[in-house]
Amino acid sequence: MKGLVEIRVRYIEIDQMGVVNNVNYFRWLEEGRVELLRDLDMTLIQIEKNDNFLMIVETHCNYLAPARYDELLIMETWVSHVGNKSIRFDYKVSRKDGGKELARAHTVHVCTDRSGKSKLIPADLKKILLEAKE
Repeated sequence: MKGLVEIRVRYIEIDQMGVVNNVNYFRWLEEGRVELLRDLDMTLIQIEKNDNFLMIVETHCNYLAPARYDELLIMETWVSHVGNKSIRFDYKVSRKDGGKELARAHTVHVCTDRSGKSKLIPADLKKILLEAKE
């Protein structure tokens, strides 16, 4: 299953060269993850209520082409790996008109308790993630 989020590039997100500043992609990745989990009927708040936190341990982004002010983008998010304690989400950002790919990214998360100690992914969450895995 892939989650889709539409993004309109805001003026505050561009730099002096008129392109999206790279830090904004990381905000968009979080938005994609949150919306994918919501689509799977599993919000971050629900996950955290049971003392389960998805701590980011790795983030990677390849920038392939610039995004510019007021462009409409589509971000696809999907689960590509589910381990005993870790999850990998992958992302693709493209222009809505024409579909030119602008960026590819991934994040790796480890399930932890509130103190940051790693733990097994709860069985119910793991089942949902495995069913959604691409």
